[in-house]
Amino acid sequence: MNNKVFFRLLLILALAGLISAGCATTKNTGVAIKEGATEAGQQVGDKAEDVGEKVGEKIEDASITSAIKMKFANDELVSASNINVDTNDGHVTLNGTVASQAEATRAVQIGRSVDGVKTVHSNLTIN
Repeated sequence: MNNKVFFRLLLILALAGLISAGCATTKNTGVAIKEGATEAGQQVGDKAEDVGEKVGEKIEDASITSAIKMKFANDELVSASNINVDTNDGHVTLNGTVASQAEATRAVQIGRSVDGVKTVHSNLTIN
């Protein structure tokens, strides 16, 4: 075999080896990208779940606040217009002024009667 043919054959074998190694590297890179994308997808899913839970809590808090205000409006003793209701994770805080201790006590009772309420804290002042 002459030198020219030998070097061409050697060059072809070397190129074939490089192409083969490149394909294996590309396959490994593809696997790594797929695994990274899967992990990123799981992280996005986890974050979306956290956001969903927080939105759900805010909606539940808003429902609690609305229910308490509706009960205040329908109660003969409590003046709904003078009481601010704040709800955070089921914990209710009442702020404002009332005409009597009886009205303050009734407002707290109404707050505690609503489904989902964990605690009621009164910052009501008697006018």
